[in-house]
Amino acid sequence: MKKAFNYIFTTVFLLHFAFLGVIFALNYETIVHSKVAFSMDKKIKVEQDDELRDFGPLKENEKAEKVPVLMYHRIIADEDLTSVHRDENGKIYDTIVTVNQFKEQMKFLHDNNFTTLTLKEFEAFMDKKLDVPEKSVYITFDDGFKDNYANAYPVLNEYGFKATIFLITGNIDKKPRDYDPSDAQYLSHEDITKGSNVFNYASHTHKFHEKDENNEAFLVSKDKKSITKDLEKSIKIIGDNTAFAYPFGAYDDETLDILKQQGVKIAFTVIDKGMAHPSDDFLQIPRRGIYPSTTIDIFKNLVTYD
Repeated sequence: MKKAFNYIFTTVFLLHFAFLGVIFALNYETIVHSKVAFSMDKKIKVEQDDELRDFGPLKENEKAEKVPVLMYHRIIADEDLTSVHRDENGKIYDTIVTVNQFKEQMKFLHDNNFTTLTLKEFEAFMDKKLDVPEKSVYITFDDGFKDNYANAYPVLNEYGFKATIFLITGNIDKKPRDYDPSDAQYLSHEDITKGSNVFNYASHTHKFHEKDENNEAFLVSKDKKSITKDLEKSIKIIGDNTAFAYPFGAYDDETLDILKQQGVKIAFTVIDKGMAHPSDDFLQIPRRGIYPSTTIDIFKNLVTYD
């Protein structure tokens, strides 16, 4: 009797285990990807700075009519530059500015009494709800690389400057890692939180900072439903829908419609058509790219002249 019971118990146990194995196998993709989504789609823990500073009273000739919007990507120390930061001709990639360059540029802004605007201040300026000083500048970074915190943050923080990072939210690092300049690392949740006294954060898509087999950006090649879903996820993670930056600067009329539906107020291109003016299309705001070839004299012109 005891042997029969043990046999039945063992058989039921094995059948139950086999059944669970089949269920797992049939739903492997769903189970695995849901776990990944859970760990990666965590909301960033920051209090977005919505407070507008009082720059007044400003006389008419002290008010900015236009504001230069600067676009950076990566900030790498000169001594950390290796072959991974250069093309086949040995030229530094256009997405990289050295720490020494960046320090020189920020020192120029500081020494010449420039005001760096927060995201909300820039939006209010464009909406004619806030007068800002004539020497105002809006600093932005695309993608959300870890070197933004490791190398740009200390310089900006020293001068009390503000900037915005457009995050590819699907690339946010799940766990803190030591900074390695030879690797294209992204900000972790911890980096994002620690940098929030300097940086505001906005969307640069969730997983759509990509191009398809025809070299077309996802924002113009994918269907409306997919683009909408990606942007919704990115905005949810950031917790703010104020601003957006187009990956590769690519967009079309449908993209603009999707942004409007998502309540995005201002969006940025990668094209330098001069400084930003309140008369500009709010979803097609120009930016002035800063590159390794940007000398300090060129930089001075970019922040001074339209």
